[in-house]
Amino acid sequence: MKNRKFNFVQILENARQGLYTKAQIKKFIKAANEFGMSSVVRDLSLHLMPITEFAGDSAPEAIKERVAKGVSYLNAQGHSLSRTKQMLKRHGIIESINRVGAQPGISKNLEVLVKAGLLQYSAESIVIDYPQLFSQRVVDIAKVKLQKISDPTYQKVKSILHGLVQECEIGLVESY
Repeated sequence: MKNRKFNFVQILENARQGLYTKAQIKKFIKAANEFGMSSVVRDLSLHLMPITEFAGDSAPEAIKERVAKGVSYLNAQGHSLSRTKQMLKRHGIIESINRVGAQPGISKNLEVLVKAGLLQYSAESIVIDYPQLFSQRVVDIAKVKLQKISDPTYQKVKSILHGLVQECEIGLVESY
């Protein structure tokens, strides 16, 4: 391995200011991974998508930043989000969240963000924090999703079901 030096404190600060391209950030993420710096990887992963990639809408800057960080993190975790990104570019943030938020089920994306401790970057959290920008139906659904995902019983059942699926896949349990 080459003898490389990185000032990750400066790199993080520059990433927060939007001074790097997506390719540069990916390079820094790879380097941080090689050095075993998981917290730096996580922080850099929040800056892969600039807020300039969204269609113009009336979303406040704070919402744009939260959506960009959520999409960036999910993308860095291997979720392509191609439909979500297309929707954001076509319709903007508010309309996209109104469309996505109308789906009553808990999405894999929400689960990933919750597991990573990044709930504040979820569409549901944004809806709860800015209810005046979204339909009442979407607000109501977001409340139910957040209540359900924070319920320890839901998490336990989800874990048990996941374990059973894995056991079925490797043949330890007969599938029905």
